Amino acid sequence: MANDRDVRIEDKLDKVAEKIGEINVTLGEQHVSLLEHMRRTSLLEDEIKPLQKQHTIINFCAKIVSLLLGSAVVVLLLKKLLG
Repeated sequence: MANDRDVRIEDKLDKVAEKIGEINVTLGEQHVSLLEHMRRTSLLEDEIKPLQKQHTIINFCAKIVSLLLGSAVVVLLLKKLLG
């Protein structure tokens, strides 16, 4: 009876050890995938830095144009009302 029980316990321990081995393989694969993702992300971040600078410049120019157009409208309205 005890021998049968010991065999069942050993079988279950073997299965647990096998599952742990599978988990370790999965973790290794995920680690490689993560490293590749981090490499690609870094490359993309380097590519987007000039775009961020250009975006800031374009926004600044758009604000200047908006202010100039707004000022021109105000001047034209005042000229029309007063003149």
